[in-house]
Amino acid sequence: MNLYESSCGYFDGLTSNQEIYSFPDEDELKDLIPDEIVRSAEKRYGKKVTRQEFFYTIQLEEGFRRTDNIIYRATCPECKKCIPIRIPAGEYRPNKSARHLIRKNSSLELRITEEANDFVTEEKVLLYQNYWKRHNPEKNISKEDAFSDIAVFSGFEQGKNYCGTKNFDYYLDGKLVAVSVLDFALDSISSNYFYYDISPQILKRSIGTFSIINEILWTAEHGYDYYYLGYWIEGHPKMNYKANFFPHELLVNGEWITKPSPDCKTLQ
Repeated sequence: MNLYESSCGYFDGLTSNQEIYSFPDEDELKDLIPDEIVRSAEKRYGKKVTRQEFFYTIQLEEGFRRTDNIIYRATCPECKKCIPIRIPAGEYRPNKSARHLIRKNSSLELRITEEANDFVTEEKVLLYQNYWKRHNPEKNISKEDAFSDIAVFSGFEQGKNYCGTKNFDYYLDGKLVAVSVLDFALDSISSNYFYYDISPQILKRSIGTFSIINEILWTAEHGYDYYYLGYWIEGHPKMNYKANFFPHELLVNGEWITKPSPDCKTLQ
């Protein structure tokens, strides 16, 4: 374990503290996760199980996230505002607004990319460059830096990616318009990164919100229990959308607590 400190990306003047680990590969996990545990998990889930998947399932339950080849958890002593959030997918029911977005985006085609070599392509680099430009209008990002960024959040470094990472690629009339980077664990899917076409016709589709709705429904349909949305910060404008999916669960003081309706009070 290592502790990493940096300036907080959400609140000026605060320091971010992260507990980080290098993501172990299959060989490194052999002593930690013996064969009998793997066999027991395979019997439980009815499929072949890797040690990485088993390990990551536990880490997600404990509030960790992944970027590149590390997993991390916020441990800021001053703040405690970064709260892990997940949606119990089988209990989610789209409301009227969600159903409207589903209909509005019914023309989108979903293609699932599983091969690490296809996580970073010329098409995706161009999409990411334009997306990055929207958030940094005074700057440009080179193809090399865009490639590097995509590789980081896809966990693809010299082919040593997490074995459960996939891309959900969204197309409109044959053109790539959005990419969702997802980590698959044994009983859950974790949303890792999302980038998209910034053209007006795509922006008016609310494609980011739609992708979450679509992926929660996909999670339930394919037998996974939870869809992890990363960290939620109450009242922060960049995080408000995460609390709009009900029911959802918040990891507070080591316990997942259900928030079933908008009427629930803050859980801290």
